[in-house]
Amino acid sequence: MKMTIHEEVVEAVILKKTPYKENDMILHIYSHEYGKMSVMARGIRKMTSKNARGCQEMMLSELTIALKKGMSTLIKATPLDYFRHIEENLESEIVGQYILEYFYRYIEDNQPLEKEYRMLYEALHALDLGYPPLLVYLLFNVFILEHNGVSLDVDGCVLCGSPQVVSISLEDGGFLCSKHIGHHQPYSQDILKAFRHIHKIPITAIDHLHISSSAIQVLVPLMESLIEEYTGIQLKTSRFIHQIV
Repeated sequence: MKMTIHEEVVEAVILKKTPYKENDMILHIYSHEYGKMSVMARGIRKMTSKNARGCQEMMLSELTIALKKGMSTLIKATPLDYFRHIEENLESEIVGQYILEYFYRYIEDNQPLEKEYRMLYEALHALDLGYPPLLVYLLFNVFILEHNGVSLDVDGCVLCGSPQVVSISLEDGGFLCSKHIGHHQPYSQDILKAFRHIHKIPITAIDHLHISSSAIQVLVPLMESLIEEYTGIQLKTSRFIHQIV
């Protein structure tokens, strides 16, 4: 009895490639239709492979896949967006790798979510367009917090609701007013506004974010502390982020 092959054409970002046998590669991808999944790409390590150019990490491709139980198989790969400008800037490449690592390690398999796919694509697209890499990093970390069920209070003092805020508390999860600042470090209004804006403005509206480089330098370690405090997530690429702050 001949087995029917179910072919699907999907748009996917290539998260990671794992060598398999002599000429094959396992592609770890995130597609709009199926979320994160692994696909066997046979023969793409050969010099003559027609699919190799559409199977590079950190690119958007149209993939024709033979779906089956277990690991599906790649039939055809066509590049859609190389995000070429990312690799031209070291900071952009580091932040791009940070994004891919999070999706590869912490996103569940076969659970497609529109919000996840849009964040993955829009973050890489913003880097490719030349927006400040560390600003994209901050916005992506807000996504990480939300993805792990963490919602910070950035509308007023987390303890009393006062709009006259002067500090940010990791322990309390949001802004503090002068009455409740206690031992916490006070921040300038520039920093406080920037912190609120990165939580309120989506990455698709990054054009509307006007945050100074000095504010970004303060917010990066603050966001790292929030990620550690509330999620426990540790990414290998974080050590490279430290080198560009």
